[in-house]
Amino acid sequence: MNPVFRKDILALLRLARIAGVFIAFIAVLGALVLATWPQQGLVPLATQGKDHLLLGLVMGQLLVLILAVPGVASVQLTEEREGNTLEMLYATRLSPISIVLGKLLSAVGFPLLLLLAGLPFVALLNFRGDVNQSALLQAYGVLVTAALMLALVSLAVSAMCKSSATALVVAYLLVLSICGAVLVPAFIMLDVQEGPMAMGLHYLRSISPVAAAMSILRPAVNDFGGAARQNLPAWQVFFAFAGLAIALSTLIVSSKLSRPPVDAETVGPQTDEARTLGRKLLFLIDDKKQRKPIGGFNPVVAKERRTNQLRGGRWMIRIFYGAVVLALGLSLMSLYGGSENDNVLVYVASVIVSLQFAIIALVTPSLASPVISSEREAGTFEMLRMTRLGGGKIFWGKFIPALLPAMLPVVAMVPAWLVISFVNANYVHYAVALIPITLLSLLMCSTVAMACSAVSDASARATVLAYLMVAAIFVLPMLAWWTAGSVLAPKLAAWVAMISPVAVALDLMPGQEAGALTRPYLTAHLVTVAGVCVLSLLVARVRLWQLMRQG
Repeated sequence: MNPVFRKDILALLRLARIAGVFIAFIAVLGALVLATWPQQGLVPLATQGKDHLLLGLVMGQLLVLILAVPGVASVQLTEEREGNTLEMLYATRLSPISIVLGKLLSAVGFPLLLLLAGLPFVALLNFRGDVNQSALLQAYGVLVTAALMLALVSLAVSAMCKSSATALVVAYLLVLSICGAVLVPAFIMLDVQEGPMAMGLHYLRSISPVAAAMSILRPAVNDFGGAARQNLPAWQVFFAFAGLAIALSTLIVSSKLSRPPVDAETVGPQTDEARTLGRKLLFLIDDKKQRKPIGGFNPVVAKERRTNQLRGGRWMIRIFYGAVVLALGLSLMSLYGGSENDNVLVYVASVIVSLQFAIIALVTPSLASPVISSEREAGTFEMLRMTRLGGGKIFWGKFIPALLPAMLPVVAMVPAWLVISFVNANYVHYAVALIPITLLSLLMCSTVAMACSAVSDASARATVLAYLMVAAIFVLPMLAWWTAGSVLAPKLAAWVAMISPVAVALDLMPGQEAGALTRPYLTAHLVTVAGVCVLSLLVARVRLWQLMRQG
């Protein structure tokens, strides 16, 4: 057995959080089986084409892969660099090929073990009734290919990044863009487009494994199978794209690991001459400018703003500009067809809401998750204890710089809401109603991430834990919202879905049918999220108090 693979996979399986991922994976699949198991115990032949259990098992496994794989594979190489153990591999008798092969195998080993853990639930399909074996094999082919692609793409990100915190954020953004963001343009415009534009939208969404699985299990839904417009089915496009992504990621990892890493200290700093005018205009905040003395209000706030890379000027300005570009593009879509077709305006508003909360869920946890754990990792927490600063000043000095930058991407979506409100005045009241939901979502993501940072001794672990908890609050309750009336009772589904701010925001949107989440559920949502914020703040504050006393 490859020694690098054996070392990495054994170290991975010994982690408590990996055991938690396996337990959560089995719990999700078990809940799906219980929710979709037929009351008669068997599935009639006439309803096999709408088999909810097979679709639930495939989508449930795919969802867990999307959430869990980047958090593991994207830190495999960055943690080696941060621990100064990557160079030790090249001091052994292992050849570069063995090192590269071992890292590739360890990256794909974890998602494949997850899929193996889900096989007993798939075996229940045969006991419950006849199953389409061809569709089952094709769907599992999509799952295995998606697992390989997600793992190797995340490993390539880890090879190109220097810190685990940056690699985690970049990997999750890339994976969620491939799996989810590419579905959005077709969701908005495919119904009203024809010809080459419709074909391009179909092929764009087909690179997502979600579209590939739907084209096998539900080909007629939204024409994922491509038969209505005589396009290739989504699963064929996905396999071609996944093969290209796997080959490119393998090439990147091989090129980075084929030789020992270059010492970063030997690379000289960037000179002022090399910093072009365009670069200065892009960042707006000059990271080379001489700093002013730290004031006396709260020195921890100034220290956090100046030292954290993710909260620094260049990263947040990039995210802000990206959100502005997306908002302007959606504004043009609403002006293009919203004034003539109310359905297009509803689609655009749905995408803006989803994008707004997706940015909150993706950006905010990464800003707050390293605030305390990074100090413990670097050995600088003891210096904070030796200062005259109290625990409260340190706590708020860590929390405020992590919360304020998270508001920038949300502010960038304001132009899109202004244009939609101009096209249809009914959205003015809706945009106002979204303000408390959005602010509480920002606060919840920040407080949950800070609590994870307080209880974890590693930033990577805190970041993964924060993303999993945020995904559980934002995404999982939406499954109940989507299955209201078909799988779950409407009232039960409404009480489960009201936890998710995305489900509440989408359900309250004007121009749709009467939703399940009425005003009492909105009030319950705000109270629940506020309770989560208070509880997370208490956990973080008490843990910081313990660390200040005990070290």
